[in-house]
Amino acid sequence: MNEPSSIPPPSPIAAAERPSRWRHAPWLVVIAVAVAGVVAYRDLARGNAELRDQVAQLARDTAPALAQAQKQAQDAQRQLAELKQTVEAMQADRGALDQLVGDVVRMRDEAALIDIERLVTLASAELQISGHVPTALAALQAADQRLLQVDRPQYVGLRRALAHDIERLRAVPQIDFTGLALRIDQLVQGVDAWPLLSEAKPAHAAAAAKGAPPPPPPQGAWDKLRAWLAQEFGDLIRIREVDTPEALLLSSSQQQLVRERLKLRLLSARQALLARNDKLFRSDLAGAQATINRYFDSRAAGPSAALAQLKQIAQTTLAVDVPSLAESLAALRALRTAPPLKR
Repeated sequence: MNEPSSIPPPSPIAAAERPSRWRHAPWLVVIAVAVAGVVAYRDLARGNAELRDQVAQLARDTAPALAQAQKQAQDAQRQLAELKQTVEAMQADRGALDQLVGDVVRMRDEAALIDIERLVTLASAELQISGHVPTALAALQAADQRLLQVDRPQYVGLRRALAHDIERLRAVPQIDFTGLALRIDQLVQGVDAWPLLSEAKPAHAAAAAKGAPPPPPPQGAWDKLRAWLAQEFGDLIRIREVDTPEALLLSSSQQQLVRERLKLRLLSARQALLARNDKLFRSDLAGAQATINRYFDSRAAGPSAALAQLKQIAQTTLAVDVPSLAESLAALRALRTAPPLKR
């Protein structure tokens, strides 16, 4: 069941006034909003003014620092430009220095290569002309030491060739040419003291003069006759057995000529020895031995010792096969024709 409402119905006057009261409400809202906007604008303007004042004050406060910072920035830019120019100049100088160092290194390598080539050519010429192995060996060893100082990878092939040629030269039999030449010189100096057959004294007289024991008594008839003649007539009669009777008939000038001829033979043998001429060397030694046997008293100490020395010297072989330096020369030519390596 519905109960009657306790709310009284609105009066007609109130119902009539209500529309007129809420009719002005939107304008009030607009005015309120406008007033609020004006107030906010004034606050914002005042805040902007204060902010501008603060910014201006801050600008005034930071102006010296900003000017100093700008000046420092300009100085830094100028220093940077100067530093850049300095770096560019240093780079240019470094490039010129690198080029100069490269030129110096190339010049040094070229000088070393020229020196090595000269030593190898000298060694090759020494072997071809005189066959003197020690001189060629010393030249190759000097070239190898020069290469060791340069120490470049492109020279490894040349060093290998030099080492091979050095080992081949060391394997060659060494002949003391200087010692042989000195022995021949000593023989030349002793020729004047050697007795000739035409001036030699009897063996028993020479032995008696030296205090040696007398010879044994003669056994045969001929020996007894010779002993009797020597005892009875002394130095008036000399009996000798010689293969060349003309050697007993030499005059004083001929004796001197024989000595000079022997000296020339020995000097010619010495010259042939130094020139490594084996054929002429042996021919001169044979001629000197023949001269001594023909004209000198080979029973005397001097000629006998000379014959023994000449026989020993004649056993020396001058014709030694010396190796060529073709490998080292080929390595030099290959190094010359090879393009330069970039460093």
